[in-house]
Amino acid sequence: MDGALQLMGRAGFVLFTLGLLLGAALPKMRNPRMGLSAHLTAVQTGPALIAFAMFWQYLSVPKSWTPLLTSALVLSSFVLVIGITLAGFTGASEALPIAGKGYQATRSKERLVSLLVRGSSIVMVLSCLAICYFTFNNG
Repeated sequence: MDGALQLMGRAGFVLFTLGLLLGAALPKMRNPRMGLSAHLTAVQTGPALIAFAMFWQYLSVPKSWTPLLTSALVLSSFVLVIGITLAGFTGASEALPIAGKGYQATRSKERLVSLLVRGSSIVMVLSCLAICYFTFNNG
């Protein structure tokens, strides 16, 4: 397994563990419902990264694209969890209005959370679309 895939698998275990710790921190958050979203996001994206690392060889992604796509998936996963966690602690709600209902943060905190959550989501979707493209056009 190449270095980028090993890094992605290890990052998945770290993210999963972070998710478990976030679950313990829920009572300390201003918006525990948003904290639950951060917890669930981490415990779901961690194993997803592990699965990507394990099955990458079957996805027909060109070797030249592997470092970019694996880095994008790892970074976007961590940034997403960080953004949702910040929303839980600050009460920011604009980026995730269902989990944030009834909460509000300062304008700067709302902007930061929105940038992190939306930006990481876009990167994650584009990365997955690229993987699907390569898998179904080269496989």
